[in-house]
Amino acid sequence: MAEQTNFGKGVLVTGIVLGVLAGGYGAYMLSSNKVDRPQTELNVDSGAAASRLAQVADDVAAARKKNHTIVDVAPEGAVVNGKPRYTPIFFSPELWQVSLDAEKKNTVIDIYDPTAPNIHGDVPNHWFISNGIADALGRSDGLSLDSDGDGFTNREEFQASTNPGDAASLPALVQVGKTPKLEVVSVSEASAVISVDSTLAYETNPTKAGIKIFSAAGETKPILKYSDLGVGATFGIKPGDDGKRFTIVAFEKAEYTDMSGNSSTEAVVKVRDNVTAADEKEFIIRSGSPTKPHAKDYDTPNAKGRVIKDTTAELRVTAGPKAGTTFKVQLKGSFTIPGTDISCVLESVDGSGSVNVKPNGVESPVNVPKAAK
Repeated sequence: MAEQTNFGKGVLVTGIVLGVLAGGYGAYMLSSNKVDRPQTELNVDSGAAASRLAQVADDVAAARKKNHTIVDVAPEGAVVNGKPRYTPIFFSPELWQVSLDAEKKNTVIDIYDPTAPNIHGDVPNHWFISNGIADALGRSDGLSLDSDGDGFTNREEFQASTNPGDAASLPALVQVGKTPKLEVVSVSEASAVISVDSTLAYETNPTKAGIKIFSAAGETKPILKYSDLGVGATFGIKPGDDGKRFTIVAFEKAEYTDMSGNSSTEAVVKVRDNVTAADEKEFIIRSGSPTKPHAKDYDTPNAKGRVIKDTTAELRVTAGPKAGTTFKVQLKGSFTIPGTDISCVLESVDGSGSVNVKPNGVESPVNVPKAAK
């Protein structure tokens, strides 16, 4: 332990000696004019000194202005050395080094200077700053980012004049000419056939009728049966439903012409569809066994029975406060997009699985794509 203590003392003494020698050598150099001394302006009040200081200040200002003046136009997605730019350079937060050309020659711009070129093409630099998303400025994906997590990219928010830093400020989910923030989950089609007992046709003043529901035309075994239904009575077409989709409105007379050209008058039942979104909500059903698909009068005014086809699309919201919400709408049906006040009509269904919706007050429909698997 004593040897370690003596060694430490020796080092300390050696350091002190070296320090004294260095200080003495410096004093000698100064006293013997071996080192050039800075010359100080003695007459600080003289006009020459004031003029010199003013000139120096002007030179500094001119140099700074020159460094901040860039004449190139920055393309969208500025990068530095092939990588997205995340932070400013130097010690000044307003100066950014960006690549403005294909040769990746870097230059410096002042992002707070309104005359400086935009880092992201047509989007002003100050737009990022004033909307609180300066961290996206200079990134190669700055415009494709969704800074506030509302489902819209920064570019989409810029085009819609909404705030990309506020999730409560967002563009309309459905706009003509833009990809809607909706997608099709699935499209389904259900069918059934309504059949009225054949005895109704020969009754003079019928007040009741028996009704059978088949899963499809040509089926011989009904999936539902209703007996003695009068005016005002309701019935369904699916086992387990509430049985109120259709209402018997009246019993009427209708004239039909057979394939030989002979006409006859029959009793028919008039029914109203309480659910359909189609324009034709009331229709006549001719009594008798449902006409098979291969018959010549199938699906014509002479057809017996009534074919019901329901096309339903399941849609999903992909942006806004209700993102992820799914809902179903029938073909030709009206609906309001969840989380918005936008009302639309499901106009048609494409073979590819996409659908066309028409917002109220808009002339052209908007195509809603099928969700990617």
